[in-house]
Amino acid sequence: MNTDTQAQNEPPDPKQPAAASTRPAARYGPREIRARRRAEEIIERIGRRALLAGLDPLGRWLGAPLRQDSDLVPAPAIVVLGAGIRSTGVPSPTTCARVRHGVGLLQAGFADLLVLSGGARRPGRPPVARAMAVLARDLGVPENRLILEDGSSRTSENAAMVVALLRERQIDRVLLVTTDLHMCRARRCFERHGIRIHPAPAPAAVDEAPGRASLVAQALHEWVGLAYYRARGWI
Repeated sequence: MNTDTQAQNEPPDPKQPAAASTRPAARYGPREIRARRRAEEIIERIGRRALLAGLDPLGRWLGAPLRQDSDLVPAPAIVVLGAGIRSTGVPSPTTCARVRHGVGLLQAGFADLLVLSGGARRPGRPPVARAMAVLARDLGVPENRLILEDGSSRTSENAAMVVALLRERQIDRVLLVTTDLHMCRARRCFERHGIRIHPAPAPAAVDEAPGRASLVAQALHEWVGLAYYRARGWI
């Protein structure tokens, strides 16, 4: 699923780019892949129907308990979580929106380092962190301010693998960039590893597919995700 790259064992050298993580991702088994795809298809179908029926504003009510207030304060690092990549290597609109938000915070002086997290969630897909890094570079982020974690395949792994990289640099708090509804589950995953989180929710992508852009679909996805993570003991 992942290509091996040089491990990050030393603090970033301003003359050298940060290397990507080599920690292997725990792969989904065939049954889990099928179950996840089926669940995503059902949730996206519900979202499309909610949009067509004019019921999507109900998603604001469904998602209200999940939303986290923004806490934009200076921190040692900004962590941006990936949100998928196409088989062509093009990151999803939501991934791009998160990267742009994280880069904006970095360039505004909120942190010195930008951590981009996300591996290949499905067999045959490239690691999303590498595509995120291409966009970050295009937006003007220098190599010595980038750290890549490209081995994770789910939010719980994002947290575990990023925290390992942060501890190598004695970092115990970060600005976390993801979408507002995903922030609740992501924050719990990171805090379970002892990292203090300052939420920095990214704006919604304007060009996401209807089923994924639906507020109802996003809220249902997160409630199902929270239940599954609790059952697995990940939060």
